[in-house]
Amino acid sequence: MSDFLEFAINKSPIRLTLDDIARWAGEFSHWDFYNSAALEIAKGYHRGELSYTFCDGVINDLWSGVQKGFGPDKNEMPEPFFEVYEAFDAGEYYRKPDKSDDPVAEFTDPAIAELATRFTL
Repeated sequence: MSDFLEFAINKSPIRLTLDDIARWAGEFSHWDFYNSAALEIAKGYHRGELSYTFCDGVINDLWSGVQKGFGPDKNEMPEPFFEVYEAFDAGEYYRKPDKSDDPVAEFTDPAIAELATRFTL
């Protein structure tokens, strides 16, 4: 487990701040940091070591850092960070009005499983 992920776990349930992200990323446009962190989070979730709520929160916090990193020379999405972000984001929203569906099981879990296969997590 990376030092960053240990830090995030120890800080939980308090969310990561932009100062925390800058400390670990070095700069907001350090896409390699976001990609590595996202794959590690996906791996922990896929293995049942990290909860959906924790992972979704950390990925959302990191997304704030990614947005700060956009600029004239940096406007592409970091990949696979964005795929991991979208996988957890998909679990946030019920699709049925009565909320009888399980968006995490229906959308997040299969997307993370596919990433785990593709990246050998």
